[in-house]
Amino acid sequence: MIFRFRRALVAVFSIVLPFGCFSIVHAAEGTPDPRERHVLLVVWDGMRPDFVTESNCPTLWRLASEGVRFLNHHSVYLSATEVNGTAINTGGYPARDGIVANSEYRPQIDPLKAIHTELPPGVRKGDQITGGHFLKMPTLAEIVRGSGGTTAVAAAKTIGLLPDRAERASADQGANIYAGATLPASLISQLTNTLGPFPKDTLTSPTRNDWTARALTEHLWQNELPRFSLLWMNNPDSTQHNFGPGSAQALAGIRDADNNLARALQALEKKGLRNSTDVLVVSDHGFSTCAKSCDLAADLQQAGFKASREFKRPPEKDEILVVSNSGSDVIYAIGHSSDTVRKLVTFLQQWDYAGVIFARENIPGTFSLAQAHLNSGEAPDLVVSLRWTKDKNRNGVPGMLFSEGSNFTAGKGLHVSLSPFDMHATLVAAGPDFASGKTSDLPSGNVDIAPTILHLLGIDPGKKMDGRILAEALRNNHGPVPAKTTQRLEASATKASHQWRQYLQISEVNNVQYLDEGNGGPGIAAKEAEEK
Repeated sequence: MIFRFRRALVAVFSIVLPFGCFSIVHAAEGTPDPRERHVLLVVWDGMRPDFVTESNCPTLWRLASEGVRFLNHHSVYLSATEVNGTAINTGGYPARDGIVANSEYRPQIDPLKAIHTELPPGVRKGDQITGGHFLKMPTLAEIVRGSGGTTAVAAAKTIGLLPDRAERASADQGANIYAGATLPASLISQLTNTLGPFPKDTLTSPTRNDWTARALTEHLWQNELPRFSLLWMNNPDSTQHNFGPGSAQALAGIRDADNNLARALQALEKKGLRNSTDVLVVSDHGFSTCAKSCDLAADLQQAGFKASREFKRPPEKDEILVVSNSGSDVIYAIGHSSDTVRKLVTFLQQWDYAGVIFARENIPGTFSLAQAHLNSGEAPDLVVSLRWTKDKNRNGVPGMLFSEGSNFTAGKGLHVSLSPFDMHATLVAAGPDFASGKTSDLPSGNVDIAPTILHLLGIDPGKKMDGRILAEALRNNHGPVPAKTTQRLEASATKASHQWRQYLQISEVNNVQYLDEGNGGPGIAAKEAEEK
């Protein structure tokens, strides 16, 4: 694949090491020239930061030792793949970028049921009815190409469509590979001719990550290295969902991602471009283990609500659509009746599985959607994050969570709650622009990735993003370390039979907010959850 753009020639010393090893060569001291920079962003889907160890992932561990490891990195809420994939690529909170959940009810797209926000049918129709603004903010790939640069996106999951979804007849400025599909569509035949068909989701060789990383490094990077590349791994997310965090299969999934990080770094070295490439490895969210499954739609029906998961005909006023996102639910009341929504809140505040409730309107014992940056135009009436504990699973891994309306039964892995095990994610950054051998405990988040990458490339995003530049990690940063503040919000409601309490902890740096955690419950559940 030929990328037509001009890159500066940089004299480098490169050492080609055996697969799985690499060297990091830093640029000389002084102000780097952004025009000579390349950025590789690697996403390890579902990688918990506490699993970043030398034995689990030696390549990532060495990369962290040569660069910066962020010890307090955050997902945005909902702590889900499509939500955070969009935040990573736009620098926006869900309220601004338009993706609030993995599954949402968009009646203009489908009036009867929720859509998966990353799948082509919904994305294409969403762009059609909005004039190309299914995502309400431009993505990294779009901004880089708009500045005259080239891009390459390669994802082992369908999330890869969202950051670079424009139809195209040519890959001259950029190509996209997502879960075995491609833009331009003609590219897939070239890939399958040499790599074979896109693999099934197993850890047998080749894995989906193997195939996708080879497609990037051997095809999209064949002649020229784009200014911006995105490589999205489907593990350890896939194996953790199926077998639980800390299982032998999940650890093998981590090693699968690590092997393909090594593949990408080795490819950069072979091209002599490792010392002009900044590499960021991030996870979209953390992970928990299912303690027990529940069914909110059935429980609401039993309580007399007209609740369902899918409408069989055009819905009428006061019908309720419950959309499961595994560790959270988004709830839509047709007609947005205040009386109906308040009755729903009263029910949730005595439901055994509710942790934190967010509402469009001001209702006692809830937080507003705006406090979680969820108040988009298509936002639901209510969002409920399920309760969690610090208890350990059978593999000795802390973080247990209730699962609602999903296939993730007891012992399997899931996420999407306000548990700190879901909300805290991984971030490692290394390369010519980053400090060496440093750790940072300053809060950071997925909204900070896009503004930081554009800063490294010397590209003006045009409009202000919600995130900040992670200046504290940069090699030539001489400014003061930003101050951190933390606040704890509490909400309660007294009912005839019980007391509802919930809390939300928020950290802030330079006016950027990061949700640390939140939990709650009826009666004394909130206090018990906090004490564990």
